[in-house]
Amino acid sequence: MSSDLLSQLPLFATDQQLAVAIVGRDRATMWVKTVIPQLERKGFPRIDPLHDGRPVPLVRKFYDGYLGLTAGFAAAAPDGKENLDVWLKIRREKQKPRLGLSGNHEKVIRFMVDNTDCTTPDVIPNAGEYTMEQLTKLGALKETGINFQGARQWVVTDEGRREIKRIDDWRNGKFVRSPRY
Repeated sequence: MSSDLLSQLPLFATDQQLAVAIVGRDRATMWVKTVIPQLERKGFPRIDPLHDGRPVPLVRKFYDGYLGLTAGFAAAAPDGKENLDVWLKIRREKQKPRLGLSGNHEKVIRFMVDNTDCTTPDVIPNAGEYTMEQLTKLGALKETGINFQGARQWVVTDEGRREIKRIDDWRNGKFVRSPRY
């Protein structure tokens, strides 16, 4: 039997199938009930409603990142020696803002994060439909439809919230630093 049980699963697997492959049959029920909700908040792939399962390649990719397998070990220590400065530089690059938001875009998202009931451009300072569409293309907002007054509505996506966190951390210097011994 192969040690890689994920590769034996169908393209879209149930939570129970994934649990058995990841933590084993004995802990599978606990993992489905308590761990999956926590992992979803960290980007664990959601169930695809069309296929009624989670995409196994994305689950594998999630765990590669979760376990640090995609962090670029070879780049951090090409000669076999530890090089904390190179590792810190790579880590800091991964933590910097990614969406390239303008100052106005950032203000709109911050306002929406702080005022979750404000979902239409007419109640969001410096926002219009064009701005909202731009932020949707960047992945920071998601259009949710039309409200009862006939106005288009948007909400901040998880990626939009993460970008605001990255901006705050970047500006406040809260990136990984060398440990103090």
